[in-house]
Amino acid sequence: MLGNLIDVFPTGSNDVYVVKDELGKQTLLPAIGDVIKEVDLENKRMTVHLLEGLRENEI
Repeated sequence: MLGNLIDVFPTGSNDVYVVKDELGKQTLLPAIGDVIKEVDLENKRMTVHLLEGLRENEI
């Protein structure tokens, strides 16, 4: 598990999801088809594909 979705930033072209892991580190995920593969609202799960460099965007 990458973490929990804690915030969404609208940027105009696409949203950016802020995901926080159990250690408190945050990862920014662009809400684009190459990254967000599946959203399961019923089970509160999202399947993502971490493109190269996304983990470097931790804040």
